[in-house]
Amino acid sequence: MFRSRLTRGVSAGALTLAFSSELALAQQSLPTIDVGGARRAAATRPLAQRGQSAPVGQPSTVVPLDTSGLRLEPKTPTEAYIVRNADSATKMDVPIKEIPQSIEVIPKQVLVDQQVTNLKDAVSNVSGVLSNNLEGVGAQFYIRGFKQNFIFRNALSLTQSTGIPQLVDTANVERIEVLKGPSSMLFGRADPGGVINIVTKQPLDEPLYRVDQQIGSYDHYRTQWDVSAPIAEVPGLAYRVSGAYQNNGSFRQFQGGRRAFLAPVVRYSPSAWTEFTAGAELLTSRIQNDLGLPSGSLFGPLIAPLPYTRSFQEPNDPKDVLDRYLVSYNFRQNLNEDWKVTNRFLYQEGRFAPNQMSNAGFGQFAYDTSFNPEQFFQLNRQTSFQDLKSYNLSTNIDLNGKFEALGAKHEVLLGLDYANLGYNYYFGFGYDNYPINIYAPIYGTVPNWAFNDSIIGRGFASHTSFVQRQKGGYVQDYITWFDKLHLQIGVRYDVADVTLGRANCSFDPNTFECLGDTSKTIAIGTRLRRPTSVFSGWSPRVGLVYDILPELSAYANYARSFGAPAAYGANGVAFPPERGLQWEVGLKAQPLPGLLATLAFYQITKSNVTTALFGTVGASQLAGLQRSRGVEFDLIGAVTDRMTIIANYAYIDAKVIDDDAPNRLNPFGFLDSAVFGAPGGFLGNHLEFAPRHSGKLFLTYDFGDSGLGFRAGGGVTASAHWWGNLQNTFLMPSYARLDGFASYTAEIYGHRVMAQLNLQNINNVRYFDAVDDTFNFNSAPNFRIPARPFTAVGTLSFNW
Repeated sequence: MFRSRLTRGVSAGALTLAFSSELALAQQSLPTIDVGGARRAAATRPLAQRGQSAPVGQPSTVVPLDTSGLRLEPKTPTEAYIVRNADSATKMDVPIKEIPQSIEVIPKQVLVDQQVTNLKDAVSNVSGVLSNNLEGVGAQFYIRGFKQNFIFRNALSLTQSTGIPQLVDTANVERIEVLKGPSSMLFGRADPGGVINIVTKQPLDEPLYRVDQQIGSYDHYRTQWDVSAPIAEVPGLAYRVSGAYQNNGSFRQFQGGRRAFLAPVVRYSPSAWTEFTAGAELLTSRIQNDLGLPSGSLFGPLIAPLPYTRSFQEPNDPKDVLDRYLVSYNFRQNLNEDWKVTNRFLYQEGRFAPNQMSNAGFGQFAYDTSFNPEQFFQLNRQTSFQDLKSYNLSTNIDLNGKFEALGAKHEVLLGLDYANLGYNYYFGFGYDNYPINIYAPIYGTVPNWAFNDSIIGRGFASHTSFVQRQKGGYVQDYITWFDKLHLQIGVRYDVADVTLGRANCSFDPNTFECLGDTSKTIAIGTRLRRPTSVFSGWSPRVGLVYDILPELSAYANYARSFGAPAAYGANGVAFPPERGLQWEVGLKAQPLPGLLATLAFYQITKSNVTTALFGTVGASQLAGLQRSRGVEFDLIGAVTDRMTIIANYAYIDAKVIDDDAPNRLNPFGFLDSAVFGAPGGFLGNHLEFAPRHSGKLFLTYDFGDSGLGFRAGGGVTASAHWWGNLQNTFLMPSYARLDGFASYTAEIYGHRVMAQLNLQNINNVRYFDAVDDTFNFNSAPNFRIPARPFTAVGTLSFNW
């Protein structure tokens, strides 16, 4: 089943109007993020010197404050790499170095230097984060070895349905924050591996007009725009409109398509005490998603020896439909100099409807009793159709305050949140088989009407209706003694309920045709008649930071997570919520004024984990008690006023530590259990998408001055091999990929023009970076999707 993700509520950035010193004092309680060294920790600066800051969940790293108090773009690319604060970890204004948790921030300039247009490439700049990327759908993410089912946008959930990829265009992304470890205390529906929070662009206080044009390999064309300006006639009113249109082919046969994205946002602040931001997003995509190359089974854990360009889809395969829109707002009201209330809201709807060829396995087809010796090299294919219509509503309200008591400084947070998400999902496939020889494929054998056959569901049809609701309350206190010892303590309580209804067809025993009413109405009616499963749980968190030196701190934390239930067994009974527990210790340092380094040691255990039950559409099974332990190192920032660096490394040991022993002969249960035995469990298996070693190094150097002139950079991204599924039947090979870029920026008649060339996978290494568990999810083993070979992308950027 396909799942889509929701975004978090749009939030307003720090207002950048020049206020009097009295109004600036009123803003002291708002969170800030230091970019380019524009700010220091609030505790170390006189109040009169502090600029205005952004409400929690708002992109306060977007721009630095100049001496006038205005929000502006960073003056140089090097300056834009320096980020010292992030508000998503505590929903408070606390420097990263003083937060007892590993937190990494990817600034916008990194996306520009690497010409990143999707979330998958962006998070490769953070240790221990891998993505399972499907080009036209989006990516699923794995942090510290665990799948991250929820993505957040400006502190609200973007996810519409757990486990489904979410397509994110980076045209309106200001920065990306990655919080390692359990964050359920603040976010509720969060997985123990960590949280990805997308912070969007907000209106500026100076006009900005920018257009970028990309032209690249494999017919890649992308136009991106970013327009922002204050409204002079209405003080405190400003707008920003970001967007992109992309049309691309592929190095793989029959792939490619187009997408369009638009994201307007308006901010109104009648005073320094009040701010309201409203925004929207609209994304539409028509692209042929890649189903990959066969793995496992016939070839053991190795990939089938096939050209990376080969596809087993068809030239007349219809483009897959993806549409989504969202609306959101953020309202912040200061009550006095030390207390404020923030309310966020987001609503999103989406539709995903792929109609394509699907893998039906090798060997004898279900109702074909004849024997053909070539069938072991023939891939059985059926047309399939999925239609997922989903929604998500997410809102919260926070009360933040500061006070001093018993010789300690307190920053208190109290909050309530509510989420309601659901979907209606249809899955069907056609009746006929269209086998293809994987070594000598002949295309054009599938008639157009066969794709309509899957819409009808003559071979199989199923409708599912699902609703999940979750409400929670939380309280947190961040306590500081002697400006050196920091204690973060908090707890959250959640109540979640889920209801599911399903209508599956039965089969004619003679013809194998699908029979019975499988309409959406039947599925919804079944859901309404079924009892609702209700779950609740506590999520505590405690952490301690000690500033050994002004440039060095040590930290430790303990946290638990509560994952909202979303999986059902073959009997239709909901599994209990996933629970996680983590211990973490580490060091944080600023070896140079513009650098931030984090070294973390952790162990996470996760229970009630589920995985697909192959052979039963929409059903899951428990996957044992899982544990991940490892070491991470991250370094980002400016080495000098001309050189920047991103360096990370992760060691992950992630496996199932308690379950039944697996059956290597029949891991999926497809074979006769009387002969080959029952499929067994997962004890000792390694978690998927968890390489033992992975890392990245990326350097840039600015040869010019004041953001003008020549600039160049490059680096290497590497990973050891990892398992592609929890059954450990096939491997994703190791790789080391080289990337680089060069740019030149000039000022022509007062307007900046930049030309940039990016070379990706310069050494043309052959590797895989995704597994299809969305389209062929019910046919094991899953297919592996090749990564891009050597690719060149040229960009022209115009600013005026």
